[in-house]
Amino acid sequence: MKIEEIIKNNQGKTVLFLGRVTNFTPQELTNFLEEQGMTYADKYTGQELALTVLSTMMTPLEDDVSYELYDAKVPEVRLAQFEEFYTTHIKPNTLMMSMKLSNDQERLKRLLKNSAFSDEVYLKLFKMYDWASVGVYENDDNRDVTITFVERFYKPDGFRDPAMVYSPITLSNIARDAKTPEIIDAMLSMPNHEIKQSRKEDLRPKNLREIVALNPNISHESIRYLLSFNDNRINSFLACNSAIRVDAQELIFKNSNSVTKLMLTQNDALDDDIFLELLKEDEEIISSLLTFQNITYVRLKAILEANLAESILARLGENQQIEEVIEQLIGLNKSLDRKLATNRKLSTEQLNLLHKNYGDTLMLELSLNPQLDPKILEKFYAKNDENLTVNIASNPSTPQSILDELSQKNIHKFNRALATNPSTKLIYLEQFALDSELIVLMSQNPSYLASVNSAQLGMRSDDRY
Repeated sequence: MKIEEIIKNNQGKTVLFLGRVTNFTPQELTNFLEEQGMTYADKYTGQELALTVLSTMMTPLEDDVSYELYDAKVPEVRLAQFEEFYTTHIKPNTLMMSMKLSNDQERLKRLLKNSAFSDEVYLKLFKMYDWASVGVYENDDNRDVTITFVERFYKPDGFRDPAMVYSPITLSNIARDAKTPEIIDAMLSMPNHEIKQSRKEDLRPKNLREIVALNPNISHESIRYLLSFNDNRINSFLACNSAIRVDAQELIFKNSNSVTKLMLTQNDALDDDIFLELLKEDEEIISSLLTFQNITYVRLKAILEANLAESILARLGENQQIEEVIEQLIGLNKSLDRKLATNRKLSTEQLNLLHKNYGDTLMLELSLNPQLDPKILEKFYAKNDENLTVNIASNPSTPQSILDELSQKNIHKFNRALATNPSTKLIYLEQFALDSELIVLMSQNPSYLASVNSAQLGMRSDDRY
């Protein structure tokens, strides 16, 4: 029978709590039960009981009482079930108003430990907590509140180590992986938790605010809050976040140093006007801009009008967002074409055009590209050039007959390339696994990893050969 039904059918009777209750005070339970037409008790003195609520922490005497009442057919529920029932009867708006008026931090700490609250209610309560300008783990109260947050929102992929709720690094993981702006907003109400790192990692985030600045799910309100610190490091991390709107990009650019400008070049949502401004900066910033930004017809026109050095213009060949302008890039200069030859965004036809234009000049670059016509790879292989053959051995589009032939030769430099090639047959990869150097390389091979995983699941079959 549900708690609601028990209370409805037993008006005027007593609800007995056995064991330790930490999330509610006796007065809170008394007030709540009186609203339900019931009476609260934490000791059994022969009252007419409607329900027994059992905590996980009971004394031996309380255990004996619970057995006695069970034999007497008194309904019983676990404390967690009662907490959930209690929580469903709380009106969130009334609770929030009550907490704002009273600022009762002791009660707030108890409420935060109640897992029956929805995330929405929990986060509103969480933002009311007074950290007293002390770190999140620097006293018992702050640590307890932090742990309630971690237990609720730490949801790693795969294995979840229970001990991680006590690790300071876990907060960083939540800030990095949070999928909703509400969680991020709540984290910004916490003291700025520092992350210890070496000086070599100067461009890595070193505290909670810097990690949050990188999260693409951050709200515009939180972005404005972070910008209010006028901190160069925070601005640099915000600069590469695609969530920041044009007005925020303009503000960041206006107050940017060279590092922040470099980070802006990696923002997938960079405004066209700021793109044009960055095109006037030094070679390092322009090179990064040409490597990471989506290149449209409009942007390409501006790039060409900037009369950049051939070596800088060649960085476009490494860009993975050039589909719109590839045809216009081919043939601009030899350095660019050499880079384009290895770019997987080019189609087989476009690579064929490069091969036609340059003949054997770009063989080494073209032989690395999986989009290259296998027939051209066969022609390259026939040249019996060692460096070219290494590239061919690593190319997943190389005809299987060539890969088999190279595997059977058992030449170490070819084996190194074959070990990373997902098209290499499993029978050869398993032979390579006897070599400690090759097995490290095969950790990057999706075909080999899939085979190992399926074998562990008992799914391995001979047709994989």
